[in-house]
Amino acid sequence: MLVVALLMVLMLGLGYYYSAGQEMGESTVVVAVRGYLSVEQKTALNEQFSGYAPENMEGLRLKIFEFPAANAEDSDMNTSKMFGEFMSELKSSESSLLLLDRNIYDMVGDETLFEDLSTRYPADPAVTGKYLYAVKDKPFVTAKGLEGLPEVFLVLRSSKSGAVNRNAKTLELYNQQCELMDNIAYSTPPNGYAAQGLQK
Repeated sequence: MLVVALLMVLMLGLGYYYSAGQEMGESTVVVAVRGYLSVEQKTALNEQFSGYAPENMEGLRLKIFEFPAANAEDSDMNTSKMFGEFMSELKSSESSLLLLDRNIYDMVGDETLFEDLSTRYPADPAVTGKYLYAVKDKPFVTAKGLEGLPEVFLVLRSSKSGAVNRNAKTLELYNQQCELMDNIAYSTPPNGYAAQGLQK
């Protein structure tokens, strides 16, 4: 009986850890491009993503990958290592929303990693194929500082991914990033954010 009671306490404790007892932490959006972004572009992207984030998101940061690796003695080796880190981020981290250019998307070469956006945004002309969401005509990318930004697309990790369904925390983070993407797609940032690029 004592063993059973201890097991019950342990299970309840784990359940609490994976729900209310586990801190959410900040969300991470991955940005990956061929070439290099300016300081102004990085700052503006960070401000726009943070501004469009849902109000229940506990902070947001960008993780930026620029290919090929810059200022490296062995550029090819360092670029391969960076791409490995990028793929690891894509497959197993808690970062479910990504902003990619077409070159990087084609390098990934595995569409099963991504959510079918044609069902999420039916008849939306911004959906390219099934997995890419073009932001070139969205107010999100017309903010000051984003001039000269290469053509980029939002992609969303598949909701069937093990990285999404790991526990209650990862599911909640995924839902928050889905809401962030919706805010960009529909140009509806939270009311508290005076989003650049939106017509008043």
